[in-house]
Amino acid sequence: MSNTIVINSSNATSQKHIFNYNFINGSFTCNENTKISVSSVSIPYSWFNISTINNNNKFTLTWIVGSTVTAYPFVIPDGFYTTTNINQFIQQKCLDNGFYLINATGQNVYYFDLSYNVTYYGTQLLLFPIPLSLPVGWTQPSNFAGYPTTAIRCPQFILPGSGSIGSIIGFESNTTYGLLNTPNSQSILSTLTPQGTVVNSVIMRCSLVENNIAMPSDILDSFPITSSFGNNIIYEPSFNKWVKVKSGKYNIFSLSFNDEFGNALPVRDTNILVTLLLKQE
Repeated sequence: MSNTIVINSSNATSQKHIFNYNFINGSFTCNENTKISVSSVSIPYSWFNISTINNNNKFTLTWIVGSTVTAYPFVIPDGFYTTTNINQFIQQKCLDNGFYLINATGQNVYYFDLSYNVTYYGTQLLLFPIPLSLPVGWTQPSNFAGYPTTAIRCPQFILPGSGSIGSIIGFESNTTYGLLNTPNSQSILSTLTPQGTVVNSVIMRCSLVENNIAMPSDILDSFPITSSFGNNIIYEPSFNKWVKVKSGKYNIFSLSFNDEFGNALPVRDTNILVTLLLKQE
């Protein structure tokens, strides 16, 4: 005989990745042959890939005025970002700091560009030389940062040694990208595989579980991330994967969601629905 247990947002705790379930009759006795299995899971994909908690939200841009190279460090607000979103953030910072010009057709010209390179499964960084003066027919914004005067120079893209966005876009941290004294545009391909996200799969842990061949010993199940950010991840095992339960009398147990390394999953939306089966033989 098996019993069905349903866990939802009403079971959420202040630690959003942990859910506590109270047995209705006050307690439940598990004998030596009690087992538990996941029947279904629906959980919103609500954890960020770039955040202060992940320590992966920093980068620096340089700009040259006269012969002076100035570094401008930036911090990306917590959120879920694609490479396109990161490039949009860079362009916004260029607008804010006057790192752009306006061409003859009225389009903004940026000197930094970050994009996907699907062919090479990487990220492409483009850096363009800043002109020594305003090109004919172009205009400059009121907050334009200024021109280099000693040579045609390219700006630089710098990833700090700590807290950089490097792993997300596939570039080495603690590295400066781009040569200053060059009249040519520069195209730099990432050397690492872009992660895109800091979580690739989800591990479910349950305080009832006694899984002596695993560490930690309370692993109940795991499932891959099969949807895009903001949508529900649906997991429905094709068969029951029964796991042994510790014998004893319980009035409450906890279920938690963790990343593939066992770290607490920083969920923002606790509107989950989990169905568990508890079987006694």
